[in-house]
Amino acid sequence: MKMKTCAIAALFLLAAPFVQALEATPYVYRTVAEQPKNVNDREIAALFDRWNAALQTGSATAVTGLYAPDAILQPTVSNKVRNTPAQIQDYFEHFLAGKPVGQINYREIRHLGPDAAMDSGVYTFTLTQADGSKREVQARYTFLYERLDGQWKIINHHSSAMPEVAKTLHASH
Repeated sequence: MKMKTCAIAALFLLAAPFVQALEATPYVYRTVAEQPKNVNDREIAALFDRWNAALQTGSATAVTGLYAPDAILQPTVSNKVRNTPAQIQDYFEHFLAGKPVGQINYREIRHLGPDAAMDSGVYTFTLTQADGSKREVQARYTFLYERLDGQWKIINHHSSAMPEVAKTLHASH
């Protein structure tokens, strides 16, 4: 009997963290990332701002022009990897219909050499639905940049929606 009681107690002790994990609220990044203090990091951070501004023009051509000719896009809202300028432009022609406005919540910048850098972290997009309502989507991202002919270009862009989604996402502005 004592052995059975110990076994039941052990089961409850071992199961408690799993039950708690299931009930836990997903982590949501609610702050806006600070601008980097290092001038080289600020140069790379500004590349996201340039990309975000291109999104807001509504021009898929303008956005696609920021990618290298052999860039790879692994987008948030499509299962298809895009690896040609035509495929990247096709993705943005659809994505831009939601009038996306991005905001960096968390970022890490790494310099991979004098002409290569990585910016990765978490961003939140505010998207406008067909009925005019807005929704926010938070995703993890990585941009790999290379300076080609004196201009920074995106050579790889990976974005994936958060696997654990809070019922209501409200990023601080």
